[in-house]
Amino acid sequence: MRPVEKKKPGDIVRYTDSNNQEIEHIIQENYPDYGDAKFPLASNIGQYCSYCEGYEKIHSLEVEHMAAKAKGGSRTAWNNFLLCCKICNTVKGVEVINDDFHWPHLNNTFYSFVYDETGRVKVNDSIPALSQVRAQNLLDLTGLHRYPGDANGPTPKDFRWKYRYEAWKLATDWKLKFLDRLITEDDIISRVKDKGQWSIWFTVFKGIDSVRARLISDFPGTCASCFDANNHYEPIERNPGSPDPI
Repeated sequence: MRPVEKKKPGDIVRYTDSNNQEIEHIIQENYPDYGDAKFPLASNIGQYCSYCEGYEKIHSLEVEHMAAKAKGGSRTAWNNFLLCCKICNTVKGVEVINDDFHWPHLNNTFYSFVYDETGRVKVNDSIPALSQVRAQNLLDLTGLHRYPGDANGPTPKDFRWKYRYEAWKLATDWKLKFLDRLITEDDIISRVKDKGQWSIWFTVFKGIDSVRARLISDFPGTCASCFDANNHYEPIERNPGSPDPI
């Protein structure tokens, strides 16, 4: 799950609206119509679901309340917003939210999880125990670990596992083509921008520093400090020294 840096109230974002007008927007502490936060969020962190990482057209993205409105979460506060696809938002539902979760704008969520060639995602068992608990809580909340044949499998409309599986196959193929100089870094970045699944591509391209660097620099809001540029852009602690350093 791509870790991001959310801008703060008072920060400026720029985007182009449907009338091709360039908008300079100051982030507000509260948005009484929370839908008005969609363009600023997309400008800040890209048009991707904050959880499953799928690319979404702007009209399909939903402004997601981390702490659900129905459970007392603020419906207007910028600090309660992320971007979400319909499936992730529906699965997440209205569970009670507290501090015992990892979040992509507060933790190094790429470090939190491990992706594999089957399309599965699971908690990284090499991170501290408290971090594992909080990462698992986010996984349970979003249902990203649902997989066909498992006790708690996906609903008929939930293809998130399949999108990861297909992205892994494509990324593996494109890695070989890149090494054979049949495609370029620009080709790879363009593909990921169009389809998403950032963590799959970042995982598959382990050891190819130039591509990993572009996956960080070319995607809006990616938290560069979550990766060690001197160690092949491997993930590092985002909150060192805290009880949950991830």
